[in-house]
Amino acid sequence: MTRFQRDARKAFLLYACGPVLVFFVLGLVLVAASWQHYVVTRSDDVRTAAVGRMEAWLALYDETTADVAAADERTRGGLVPALRNDANARAALSSELYRAANASRSGALFFLLDDERQIVLGSWKYLPAALDRLPPDIGYLSRLHRAEAERLDEWVDGESVAALDLAIGRRLSHGMVFFLLPGRFLTQELFSPYLDIVVTDEYDNVVLATGGRYLETEGRAPRKLAAPLRTTQRGLAAALDEQCYVTSATLSTGWRVTTVLPVTDLLVRYAMGMGSFFLVALIFLPLLWRSARRESEARARAVREEAARVTAIADIRRLESQFQPHFLFNTLENIKYMIKLEPESATHMVLALSKLLRYSIHGRDRLVRFAEDLAVTHGFVDIQRCRFGARFVYEERGLECAGACLVPRLILQPILENAIKYGESADGTIHVVVTARRVAQATGDALVLDVCDDGAGIEDEELGRLRAMLAREEDPATHTGLYNVHRRLQLLFGTAYGVTLAQRPEGGTRVTLTLPWRTEAAGRAEQDTESEGTVDDAHRDCGR
Repeated sequence: MTRFQRDARKAFLLYACGPVLVFFVLGLVLVAASWQHYVVTRSDDVRTAAVGRMEAWLALYDETTADVAAADERTRGGLVPALRNDANARAALSSELYRAANASRSGALFFLLDDERQIVLGSWKYLPAALDRLPPDIGYLSRLHRAEAERLDEWVDGESVAALDLAIGRRLSHGMVFFLLPGRFLTQELFSPYLDIVVTDEYDNVVLATGGRYLETEGRAPRKLAAPLRTTQRGLAAALDEQCYVTSATLSTGWRVTTVLPVTDLLVRYAMGMGSFFLVALIFLPLLWRSARRESEARARAVREEAARVTAIADIRRLESQFQPHFLFNTLENIKYMIKLEPESATHMVLALSKLLRYSIHGRDRLVRFAEDLAVTHGFVDIQRCRFGARFVYEERGLECAGACLVPRLILQPILENAIKYGESADGTIHVVVTARRVAQATGDALVLDVCDDGAGIEDEELGRLRAMLAREEDPATHTGLYNVHRRLQLLFGTAYGVTLAQRPEGGTRVTLTLPWRTEAAGRAEQDTESEGTVDDAHRDCGR
């Protein structure tokens, strides 16, 4: 296996199989989280609420019937005979029983019967037909009459075929007391819009169900929950060709509360989602394999591009370090004479030169705001005014609009020095005008700086030679001022930018600098990492 093939395989595993595996794991995590939230947690919450509500009902009526039984034990001759002869006692006990019946908000009824099953106190004046029509020796009332002091809880036939009523009562010395919770109210209280709740007794008979589609029989009780659901404590089970998530809990009475949540549609959506993922992966993996092969080739190109980038940076630093001290020597010579003739002007020139040198030497950012750079360039202009006096006229037009733009350091100074050196007109004056404008280009808005003089201009032959010099990538032996500015702009911003030369129709020369219009700090070029001894463009020979 060649190195290229190994690189391609590694790239494929990294950039193709890696993301596929990550998305697959992420999909599994999302499926697990969805299952936990919408199925497991929801089932547990609904079951816990149902169990808590039923236990609360049992506790409430156990406590109430226990209080009645305790009062029966305290009453001489029994509570039931005493109530027949005491209207106030009947009213007080009836109020307590009504309060307990209404506390559960389940439509509960209460009855206090004597030994002959005659109503002494009750929510109704007659017993429900399901209890009253049974023979005396069978049914809930018969078992309650024979029961000991313990509470007797049973599910009895009610007015609804699909739901049984819950009876909770105790035997008294001369009668019995019980509460009857209608099944239809219990079903409404336990109903959940998300899943079905089924309550079964200790014999697995369904005594209450909020949905009947999971029952083996649909008629009157006893009914059985479907066998797969009946035998599942917690997990998936199949019933009637449908997958269900089942949980169950046992009440203090031994009854079982089961929640049944259909999950067939959810499982189908999960399967479709994962299937779609694998289908997309199978379609795009070959494309990713081709991309991986191209990646190895791109690495070689990246090495070459990096080498080119390093070379470009080196070129920028080399251009920034090129310096021929004509300007410095000329300025110092002028200062020497000005010290005797005009000491104040000499002092001003020294301060301006010091500021210019300090800005050049200590600057770390390769790009600065144009307003900042222009303020330092004004020091150079002041030096020239001291040198040439009234012969030198300098104008700026529209530069304030470009104050926030980012430009290379001292980008104008070499061009201005060039214009001063070659821009003298026939009458001996030097008139230099700098203008700025914003121009829309295909690559984006550009900052265009024009430096114009009123000199003799450039001959056509010389103009062609200078343009050819700017087009070359190698450093010329002369004219490093224009070339350095042009080359710096192209290395920093690309070949769409740089320096152009033109003859002005009215006479003189126009040097145009084109660079991108950038105002954000993110547009700054790479910072200069060389020592503070690096020499800037301010000291270059700007000969044309």
